[in-house]
Amino acid sequence: MTGMIATLAGEYLQGSFRGIPFVVVGSGGNNGRNFQIHRYPFRDQVWAEDLGRAPRSYRVRAFLIGPECLAQRQLLAMAAEVEGVGTLVHPSIGARQCALTRFEWYERDGVMGIVDIEMELVESRDWLGSTITLALDAAIGLAAITFGAAAASDYGSDTLAPYAYGKSVLGAGRAVASLWGAGAVTAIRSPAAFSSALATLPGNLGRYVGGNGATVDQTATETSVLQDLTANGQLVSANVAALADVADATALATAILAVPESVRSAVADPAGQIAVLSPLASCSVSVLASSAPIGGAIATAQAATATLCRQAALLSLSRACADWQPSSAEDAQAMRVKLGTLLDDEATTAADNGNDASFQALRALRAQVLQDLADRGARLPDMVTVTRNAPLPALVLAQQLYANGSRAPDLIRRADPIHPAFMPTSFEALSS
Repeated sequence: MTGMIATLAGEYLQGSFRGIPFVVVGSGGNNGRNFQIHRYPFRDQVWAEDLGRAPRSYRVRAFLIGPECLAQRQLLAMAAEVEGVGTLVHPSIGARQCALTRFEWYERDGVMGIVDIEMELVESRDWLGSTITLALDAAIGLAAITFGAAAASDYGSDTLAPYAYGKSVLGAGRAVASLWGAGAVTAIRSPAAFSSALATLPGNLGRYVGGNGATVDQTATETSVLQDLTANGQLVSANVAALADVADATALATAILAVPESVRSAVADPAGQIAVLSPLASCSVSVLASSAPIGGAIATAQAATATLCRQAALLSLSRACADWQPSSAEDAQAMRVKLGTLLDDEATTAADNGNDASFQALRALRAQVLQDLADRGARLPDMVTVTRNAPLPALVLAQQLYANGSRAPDLIRRADPIHPAFMPTSFEALSS
């Protein structure tokens, strides 16, 4: 009997609590929301007040086996009596900081060398969820670095022969980059950049400032924000001006990659970063057909430079999406479609041009970005259509829909009414 149990022990996964191991037989848990139900006289409906996420609890059935099982049982019993929370390592749910609320052990009748145990735990901290998020962010950063290096390398290979013809060909490449860079100067001076810069200001800034992922600076003022934006705009202009003075393909590639990154760094709000960078992802040139060798070299240099400009913008867009916080599952899905299409089209272009390194790096970056957006979108509420017979104030609608008047600014931003006291009779809002 003991030999059979020892054989089965090798087929089960191992777990531990406070570093003391055991063999997991089965497990379960509870998840949900913490609702306080309010009942009122002569009303058929109740008000379910959402007090936040309910505690996550876990039930673990396990056993200890072998000549040390009694010592292990004693160690677990002592661990159950230790003050504070401990680390639970489970084979399927990962690592959690948990409070052990119940620990029971049983010795089987007539069987030596085995102890059955049951535990109930309440989660105090989820380490695995934060680990996954950090891993996705790190994967996007690593994929972006790889793609940037591959794009610059392929650009140098594609333009090595054309730029050997002299300054006229290099000038054609610099002209394409400068024309594209002018769009970056326009973007950093646009109203979208100014409104996004205000996202760092503390307080309720109304419907015109998004702040999707921006870090709020409690010491920031309107003057300091505008001064920072002006300084960053000057940096962007300097980087664009440098495009016209580079001396070779390597320097031009480095300067092109620096332009959209300086634009992204100048805008605090990730949603604003995406808005100002999106136009830079489009760059095309009209190439004149020529049978002369130098004419063909100019055409090749112009096409390769335009490709690198688009890739540089997509690189910064991917980094901005890693910081962007979608407000609904539909927002995340729309961004997945938009950015996924841009990255896929550019990967196809890289494959057609024979740039294998850029193609593989683009596909890897696309996979990481889409996985990140899908993971965050799956945790967000959906959009629903709210319909009322007559215009109502935003505060009333927030109380009716969410039993929370502080949600009124979100409704105002989504419905965009002429006045918050007269909301449209039909508009889109979050389901919860």
